[in-house]
Amino acid sequence: MLLAAWRNQAPARLGADAVGALKQELLRLGSMVEESAVLARAVLSGPDMEAAPQIRRGDDRIDKLYRRLEEECADLLCHKRLSQTQVREVLSYMHCLRDLERFGDYCKELATLGEELLPAQPVILRDDVLTMLDRCRSLLALALDSLSEEDLSAGARLQALDDLVDRDYERLVEELTETCTGRECRDHQLMLVLVLRCIERMADHAVNVSQRVARRER
Repeated sequence: MLLAAWRNQAPARLGADAVGALKQELLRLGSMVEESAVLARAVLSGPDMEAAPQIRRGDDRIDKLYRRLEEECADLLCHKRLSQTQVREVLSYMHCLRDLERFGDYCKELATLGEELLPAQPVILRDDVLTMLDRCRSLLALALDSLSEEDLSAGARLQALDDLVDRDYERLVEELTETCTGRECRDHQLMLVLVLRCIERMADHAVNVSQRVARRER
């Protein structure tokens, strides 16, 4: 009887261990993305000639880990005896993986744009752009904390900060339109609008991560 009960419980324990290990690897991916965001800030505050190549190398590592974890999610769903709660957890992690990978891609795009803006340093509205990016980095940190701690209350705090990022985006695009004159300035203006758009999308992906946690618990 005891042996039979142990055998029945063993797959559930193995499933829980595998899901727990997946979560830790997901958080490791998040920390790699956070590092890319720090380096992206260094490129934009410039000139930092080393940060952009570091972002690209880091993005290759992010992509490799992303693909491996996506395969592990599929393997868990196909081959492990998971409870319904664990299935929802794995599915939410799959979505979080994609959001974090996209956040990392935008950091790489910021690196490229930052390199193109190096001749224009210090760029127009640089401090405001960096403040917007700092808010976005705070969003990512809060999202990863909510994932780590299963904090359902984080959603409201993230939404309020995301609203600030959205307002930053609208205000700065308007200010750029009003302040830029001349061909060279317009070229820099276009690149800065792309920078702002990247940051705004990064913030959305960070909010998505916290929402995945909240939706899973409903």
